[in-house]
Amino acid sequence: MATEGFQVDLEALRAARDRVGRLANELGQLPHRDVPVAAVFGHDGLAGAVEEFAEREKRGQGQATGETESIRRRLAETIDAYGEADDAGVRRIREIGS
Repeated sequence: MATEGFQVDLEALRAARDRVGRLANELGQLPHRDVPVAAVFGHDGLAGAVEEFAEREKRGQGQATGETESIRRRLAETIDAYGEADDAGVRRIREIGS
């Protein structure tokens, strides 16, 4: 799409959407780590800290996956909007030429 010096490369947007989609899938498939029992650490406080870290990591991974999917969805919506604008412009030009 190009208008008065402004141009949107829809293929580049599609490629970005696809790459972000692959990243979201990869993030969603990362394994969650099992936390060893406290006896492995020999210290309840250390075991608790490791468990807390693992839980935060798990939440962060879920949030990153959600944010990445949101970016992919917004890129898809942007592509659709610009594509529709391009189609509307083509229709207007054809109507003028008829």
